[in-house]
Amino acid sequence: MKASSRSGVICTPHALATDSGHDVLRDGGTAIDAVLAASATLAVSFPHMTGLGGDALLMLNDGRQLQVIMGLGQAGQTRPEGGKITERGAASAATTAGALRAWQQAKRISNDWGSRLDWPTLLAPAIAHARAGTPVSGSQAFWQEQRKALIDQLPDLHRLCHDNDGELKPEGSLLTQPQLADTLEQLSRAGLDDFYQGEIARALTRGFGDMGNGLTATDLARTQATLGRPWKARYRSGFLYNFPAPTQGLYTLSALATLNQRPLARDRNGGADYYHHLVEAIKTQLALRNRELADPRCFPVAWEERLSEASARRSFGLIDPDRAAPWHEPGQPADTIWMAASDSQGRTACLMQSLFHDFGSGCLVGDTGVLWSNRAASFSQNTQHPNAWAPGKIPAHTLNPSCYLADNGEQWYFGSQGGDGQPQTQMVLATQLIDYQQSVENALLAPRFLLGRSFFGSSENLKLEHSIAADVREELSRRGHQVETIPELSPLTGQAGALRVSPGGIAEAMHDPRGQGTARGLR
Repeated sequence: MKASSRSGVICTPHALATDSGHDVLRDGGTAIDAVLAASATLAVSFPHMTGLGGDALLMLNDGRQLQVIMGLGQAGQTRPEGGKITERGAASAATTAGALRAWQQAKRISNDWGSRLDWPTLLAPAIAHARAGTPVSGSQAFWQEQRKALIDQLPDLHRLCHDNDGELKPEGSLLTQPQLADTLEQLSRAGLDDFYQGEIARALTRGFGDMGNGLTATDLARTQATLGRPWKARYRSGFLYNFPAPTQGLYTLSALATLNQRPLARDRNGGADYYHHLVEAIKTQLALRNRELADPRCFPVAWEERLSEASARRSFGLIDPDRAAPWHEPGQPADTIWMAASDSQGRTACLMQSLFHDFGSGCLVGDTGVLWSNRAASFSQNTQHPNAWAPGKIPAHTLNPSCYLADNGEQWYFGSQGGDGQPQTQMVLATQLIDYQQSVENALLAPRFLLGRSFFGSSENLKLEHSIAADVREELSRRGHQVETIPELSPLTGQAGALRVSPGGIAEAMHDPRGQGTARGLR
């Protein structure tokens, strides 16, 4: 359900997180405070998708400027034991976690906005839920079934996913996390810096030693979050904004800048021309991303030239309106969460946080209860690739939430879970909201596509939700797309959300009907 209010709204992928953020807004907290409290609650109630052991991005708008915070962990100074980065397990947990550095930076800005709430207040709901237990979500139960083999291989996941009889926890059963509750309590008392240079840091470092993932106390202490400006591209009567490298934000922006060369609103909404041009626009950008995206300190990109009108025209000229280009790129599946909030002053915060793949590395570090990400698996195995592992290097990231600020004062914030699917879902949302002027509900309900592999393998084809008309699917096949039909409102196409702020100050938000997310507004 959609929520709307002049006083503040929040939407997240889980009801308990939405409630935590709503209560913070009710008690006078800022939009930043709301998403931080909600994110802490999600670390407890949605542990397969997000947590303290991952990375985070925030986009903040106080009405005067748009800022972005990038809390991205870096590789250690030494490789894991054995020297090889793996997809799961300890050797995939070989980058530090930047999420709490991002939270720290965001809280400082929130205090500048006038926040009077402290960490004990913001973390209290998460602590209570971890101690008393939360119902296993439908999403966690689904992913447990999909990852039975992985859970069997990684003993740490047994604690998170198995009941006392050794069976997978069913939806609705109680999940308690006392060690995570202790960690959150210590952070609320000592401050978040304790995660990097205090009691929790020492516990994590002992855990790293036991795991053999190569990380040290020095690596943890060196983790930073950066504050800066987003990259932008002109689109219709406004500007689209996204995150700098090493996120894939440039390629989302470039694909939409390419579409800006076509008066898309003249095409039938949901017709073959519509989907063909969206798919062809993202193909070029995903292929480019796969070749070059890396830590910008190692491989800088001239983003302003890439997002120029001339570059967009060149990219548009590569699209054959009647024929699909070949597609043989490797997929980049990944999981994450997106949320957003606005407050009584009209300020907005959106946050994405991730363990990379569902359940991350599958490793709980020491006795902290913190599930660590497998973000190191994002490094290229090709030692000559710009994204190859190196000491202190930040790997390429799929996280990239968007914002659109129209010339008339209207604001849109949107993002989605899903690796390669993130820019594709964002293209659907952007075109529905901007080109076709759809409501939040209709934009999120609009049929989606997914080019490339799904989370569970399959071919590198074009997956179309069944709600796309049969004649459209047939025409796309005729144009050379390798079409596969997937169910209507399929979770394979992401768990998206959107927040709109009207020029008059009314905010409305909604999470994806493909999941169990909720939205609430202040009365």
